[in-house]
Amino acid sequence: MGLDAARLVRVAATTERVRPFWETSRDPHLLQERLMELDCHGVDAVLVTKELMRCDLGDAQQAFFSAPCRDGERRFHNAAMDTLEDEGPGLTS
Repeated sequence: MGLDAARLVRVAATTERVRPFWETSRDPHLLQERLMELDCHGVDAVLVTKELMRCDLGDAQQAFFSAPCRDGERRFHNAAMDTLEDEGPGLTS
């Protein structure tokens, strides 16, 4: 599944907007706070994080979900995964 053009433009614009902040702080938790201030959440925030940190998707997700300000998104994600697991084997693997 590819990314649509609108998302690519949005992520690129946010990445460039936040780059000076990231280059100054280099703090993944502060990065997530800044992204939240800019109303950047979910997949977009993970993709911006991946680009700025120059890391793989797993590390970007870890930075995203480990930030205290992302607690609500982490709880939502965990609840969704629990629901999928409860629905039956094979849905989450």
